[in-house]
Amino acid sequence: MLIIGLGVAETMERKVKGVNLPEAVENEVGFDLYSAIVEELPIPDNLVLAKRSHEVEGEFSIPSFSGAHVLIKRTPSTSRIIEETVYSPELIATFNDEENTYYDLSDQLKINLPVWDSKSMSIPKQPKNHLVYTFYHDSNLLNQFTGEKTSGYSSGTVSGVMTVHLLIPESIEIDIPELDDDQNYYIDLLE
Repeated sequence: MLIIGLGVAETMERKVKGVNLPEAVENEVGFDLYSAIVEELPIPDNLVLAKRSHEVEGEFSIPSFSGAHVLIKRTPSTSRIIEETVYSPELIATFNDEENTYYDLSDQLKINLPVWDSKSMSIPKQPKNHLVYTFYHDSNLLNQFTGEKTSGYSSGTVSGVMTVHLLIPESIEIDIPELDDDQNYYIDLLE
């Protein structure tokens, strides 16, 4: 009975390792979205959550923006249309430092998109994301006799916040709230 149990345990251990693992990525740093937007470089499609256009009446305001990085670029236009692109935050994790393998969990995040009306955009509170991956220490009995490499597991993450990039014509007056020094990184006016 013990020999049958060991055989089944070894087979299941090997099969479970490859089940539903997220996409592996080359490094843990992630994509530099801010620089790509500023320098107008190509941005990977998997980071784009939504591209929308909104017609605005009168002055435009952003009354609520916590939980996101808002980048505003003024365009030389007399239009009343604001172009919005929403980018997903990246969540990249490592589960085993020895192999330097990183996994992209970004597509598993729940995101609430900005809410618009004819005069404003607000960013609702983002939902809590709770992702669980369970890894077991490789301690199967047969590996002690086969010489197969065993290792312990550790983890780490690199993450960011949702980014909203707005192209706002110069003909639209903007009302941006007063920001403390601690909050200046949430809204950036790009040149």
